[in-house]
Amino acid sequence: LAPPYELLNDRRVPDGNGNIDHIVVAPSGVWLIDSKRYEHGTIEYKFVAGRGGSSMRLLVGGQDRTSLVDQIYAQVIPVAQVLGDPTVPIKPALVFVNAHVSGHMALRLLRSKPYEHLGVLITTRKVLGKKILEPGPLGPERVAAIGQYLDAALPHR
Repeated sequence: LAPPYELLNDRRVPDGNGNIDHIVVAPSGVWLIDSKRYEHGTIEYKFVAGRGGSSMRLLVGGQDRTSLVDQIYAQVIPVAQVLGDPTVPIKPALVFVNAHVSGHMALRLLRSKPYEHLGVLITTRKVLGKKILEPGPLGPERVAAIGQYLDAALPHR
């Protein structure tokens, strides 16, 4: 990424629980990115029947990993509180690196239409890059200012 983009890596979550792998400040918003390397097992997002009925679940190698979405989603409010500006879009994303995605999910990603669960994009690096590059409400000066502010406010892990 080149200006007007700011990239921060491996930052502590403001409430002290865990870390944020990557933060990208772009005209499209502030992206909180949790990257997962899964080289074995297929990534699927589908309806799964359970005791309370069926719901959409994230499966990795057949195992329910929907909690990964919950973890990155839980970082949105602490970062929003640090920013203190509700006009800045905060966009969480769970990104799979070197993963094999299921047939239906692969077709969606080819069309740059990632799944979304609780407002969290479930995607690959390539598709996320396209989403980050979309136009948005933040101008170059604001991107730089937010990047500098978050750099100071969110220490390295």
